[in-house]
Amino acid sequence: MNVEQVCTLGAVHIPQSLNLREAAIQMRDQHVGTLVVTDDATGNCLVGILTDRDIVLRAAAAGLSPGETAVADVMTQGVMSVDADDDLTTAMEVMATHGVRRLAVTGDGGEVIGVLSLDDVISALGMEWTQLTGILASERQREYTGSAQSPLHL
Repeated sequence: MNVEQVCTLGAVHIPQSLNLREAAIQMRDQHVGTLVVTDDATGNCLVGILTDRDIVLRAAAAGLSPGETAVADVMTQGVMSVDADDDLTTAMEVMATHGVRRLAVTGDGGEVIGVLSLDDVISALGMEWTQLTGILASERQREYTGSAQSPLHL
């Protein structure tokens, strides 16, 4: 399974100079909890990531005014990224090595096309485990009922 199959595509980009109130409005309107933060000059260079948790813990809890505090002041800098074609195992290794829960996902041209969260990974792996348990249950049912009539039974 590769990253593109699991990640949330269509990441919402915001400039680092945006204030937190405007960022929160983007989160609400776009139904996301994570925003990709870009530089102000080109809007293409990834400089950080802002989560709803960042706004709460780094700004609101510290008493900062959302209308007067720039995204750059509370965002997480140094965001790690993986290529959309990378294997999910590679992405998990990057998360574990760097102690992060989210990765920017880049496309062919290096542009950010999505975000992969730990929740995305857990959900995908959970679905795989569900399929595996279904296979085992099916196998056991055939064994108990004696209906193993498959032409190729290993």
